[in-house]
Amino acid sequence: MNIYLSHISAWQFWIWWSKTHAIPLRLFHSGECFARGRLPSFSLPTASVFKSPACTKREVKQVLDANGQKARALLVQAGIGTGSKGCLHICVPYAPGRHGLGKHIRLHQVGCNLPRRSFVKVAEAVYVASPELTFMQMASVLDLGALCACGMEFAGGYPLDVAYQPDGESVCVRTPVTSQTLLASYADRYHGRDGANKARRAVRHLSDKSASVKETEMALLALLPRRYGGLGAKGALLNDVVALSAEAVTIARQKRVVCDFRFEDSNIVVEYDGATHSGIEARTTDSRRRDALRADGYEVLTLTNAQLQNPSEFQAIIVPASRRAGKRTAYLSERDMPRHRSLRSQIARYHARSF
Repeated sequence: MNIYLSHISAWQFWIWWSKTHAIPLRLFHSGECFARGRLPSFSLPTASVFKSPACTKREVKQVLDANGQKARALLVQAGIGTGSKGCLHICVPYAPGRHGLGKHIRLHQVGCNLPRRSFVKVAEAVYVASPELTFMQMASVLDLGALCACGMEFAGGYPLDVAYQPDGESVCVRTPVTSQTLLASYADRYHGRDGANKARRAVRHLSDKSASVKETEMALLALLPRRYGGLGAKGALLNDVVALSAEAVTIARQKRVVCDFRFEDSNIVVEYDGATHSGIEARTTDSRRRDALRADGYEVLTLTNAQLQNPSEFQAIIVPASRRAGKRTAYLSERDMPRHRSLRSQIARYHARSF
């Protein structure tokens, strides 16, 4: 028999997996980490149909206790279903009269055909909903703003917790588990009902390569349409690598620099100035990078955390920048502000793991 982790349990697994498969920062910036052979839905064995699924509490326990409890040990390591309030979310085929079991095991029934690569085999008798299917499933759990933040995290390279930082001098980050392109492609082929339309709406507005919670927050607040609470600014690239001219190289002391947030088809760049840039060496590097970009004709704006958290100050930077980049972006009206505040709240709740 096999168990098929889904919904929140699958989300927990892929967050953990992204930490335990850390990659060098250079690999993230280059975009090589998005090669299909590096993403779990293509680098690990997959399935799209259920094979001997465990559908009762007893059967689930049998799977967890088999093979020297290796499956149980994996779940504990990933922090799935642990503690007095822990719940194991399991995917099973639809059957009339089948119920959700009890407090610590929740069954989610699937009554439609699933696209290829919907489940990823991660251990003997243990399958996990692929990152793409997990995103669709989380649409039934999260508000749209939180779902967008989930997708950005799945397709991003957030900083590693100290406990997961590999030995060595190179800086490593969490590895992306999917990409916006793969999420959109899967959403088009998915025929489930719960939250599917919400997921399809959300996936259109995701960006790859967010490197932090704050970058995700900045991108969603700026780029999401006004009907969802965003500013509806011109599309942007996150952590975009820019090749420098010979003159700029002498300033930056490197041939390429990374722009936190660059509006597409423009020379308008917004740099987030957060806590990770507080050291003297980091500030010196940031200053050289900005001077080098300006030498090559880029307009570089700086956004602090205080400005990010203040709706008026945030608009005062993003709206004019979007206009100079070529999109007629308007300031939010009083009627828009409730949606904007709600979006901020949804993103904050997701990052606080309050769901």
